[in-house]
Amino acid sequence: MDEDMLRCVTEQGFAARTLPLPLYVRAHAEVLVPAADAGERLDLRAADIPLLDVAVAADRRGALRQLVERAAVLRILRSGRGSLHDPRDSADARDGSPPAVGAGDSHDEAVTRAIYLELARRRAESGIEKGTLITGRDQADGPEGVALRGVDGRIDCYLLGETAGVPALGAVLRLDRLERPLCAVVCDLWERRGVERAVQAVLREFVVTTLPRREDADRAPFPHGDFHDVVTVGETDFATLAPRPPRDETGELRDRLRLHGHRARVRVLGPADRTALVACRLEPTAKSEPAKLPAADTEDDWRPRDVAALGLRAPRQLSLTYERDDVRISRVYHENSKMRTAYGTLPVVDIAEMSQPARRLLGQAYRDFGHARRQYPMRPAGRPRLLTLDQVVRRRRSWAAMGDGELTRAELAHLLTLSYGTTGAAVAGQDLRLPLRATPSAGGLYSSDLFVLVDRVTGVEPGLYYFHPGKRLLQLVDDERTLAEVAEYTGYRERAGEAAAMVVYVGAFRRNQWKYRERGYRTVLLDCGHLAQSVVTTATSLGLVAHPMIAFVDDYFNAYVGVDGVEDAVLYLTLLGPRRTGDEAA
Repeated sequence: MDEDMLRCVTEQGFAARTLPLPLYVRAHAEVLVPAADAGERLDLRAADIPLLDVAVAADRRGALRQLVERAAVLRILRSGRGSLHDPRDSADARDGSPPAVGAGDSHDEAVTRAIYLELARRRAESGIEKGTLITGRDQADGPEGVALRGVDGRIDCYLLGETAGVPALGAVLRLDRLERPLCAVVCDLWERRGVERAVQAVLREFVVTTLPRREDADRAPFPHGDFHDVVTVGETDFATLAPRPPRDETGELRDRLRLHGHRARVRVLGPADRTALVACRLEPTAKSEPAKLPAADTEDDWRPRDVAALGLRAPRQLSLTYERDDVRISRVYHENSKMRTAYGTLPVVDIAEMSQPARRLLGQAYRDFGHARRQYPMRPAGRPRLLTLDQVVRRRRSWAAMGDGELTRAELAHLLTLSYGTTGAAVAGQDLRLPLRATPSAGGLYSSDLFVLVDRVTGVEPGLYYFHPGKRLLQLVDDERTLAEVAEYTGYRERAGEAAAMVVYVGAFRRNQWKYRERGYRTVLLDCGHLAQSVVTTATSLGLVAHPMIAFVDDYFNAYVGVDGVEDAVLYLTLLGPRRTGDEAA
């Protein structure tokens, strides 16, 4: 259904873009932009995108519906024809303002919205001096509840009397750091919904104030009035407002208008098989001539004219974007990997009920190249001289200059054992001791394996080695390719070629996903991130340079290590090298 609203925006010659809101604002925002700025593309220039209007609602569909309405108003403004009536009838077009436009799933819904918008405009222009404060709204369930959280301020909602027999509701946003309060007024037969709409309307005013604007820019259409100095004449609890709208809302609305001497002049703007879109004017019932739009604004002229921007400018992050299809799979994965409160999200695992062989598997989170023709113990004598944590944090730089010397075997041993060596054990049941390591891991399952491609390490011949964390051994895996050859398959060939060694992180998905299922993919990546940070921090504390790298050809590295890229896959790299002499402060 969102696509219907979006199509109605584009068919009027505009585009809609989602506007990121601060996390303390509980709402959804869409912005109206020229058609040329429709594509979500990567723009390294941070292009200045003009915003034609802003819509804020509880969800995307509500915001898009507002944009449909405002796109139609901009189209009418651009045409210079602000009235629904014959331009020769100057009495009907006395104020030159555009008609109200409503959009909805049905004709009646669109008409109702248009009438509400027109009544709200009149109520705001008539001046507002007093109102009845609505209390208890913050405790309500649903979208009419708290709209802002953790801010120095509040939103007050008021009943502001009636306009043509229809309740008017207002919202005033007061924030300590705003120069003056912001206000919005709406009209609605269902007062509870009117409160929600008023809150969203005043949030829109707030969002607009946060966007850059030219000093000479015009105000966006649909001004919501300026009535922040409201005299409170009483209070009413939100719970006492009618819990549902009238059964025949459109009929009730027309009856009230008729009773107060008004009728609605309505003209359909959009094709009947699409989202209903109508323009509406209210006039005294004494008028009886039929209302018509100028000929150029008929259904046959559905394609719009160009519309000039109103002076708003998009936040820069709107330019740093992407096509949705480029990230669709990852978004689907993320949704499917969420934990739910519903039963069955993850299997219930009780280690005590597992068989003894199964429990022992939990303590064997490693590989073993025990028949390798070369193995090097990684148990250095003594304790290394390490920089303090303060020095490590201040000194760490990925692109720090590397020297052309070698790493020592002791340095490599300290790095591997301090970052991923076994440091203790936990008791699981009466017959199982699970090894603990220097780096955290989801469920203690240790889904990452460390491989090291050695090029210049004293006492270690070049080659690819596996680090066995329990035995603290380097075990040879492959010695047919040099680091210089492997560097060709990274995104930074020259930088990789400077390194004395390269750490290769391999994710073992089966080791984890039997327990965490889809969510296990997240935990494997998190485990790898924890481990990489441990490697980087330890290397820096040893006076080395550690450069993390994600730019590599997956299939090449998977084949090089010997994994299939599905059950097990290379996830990350870290280049290691001695710090260049004289670069101690870098």
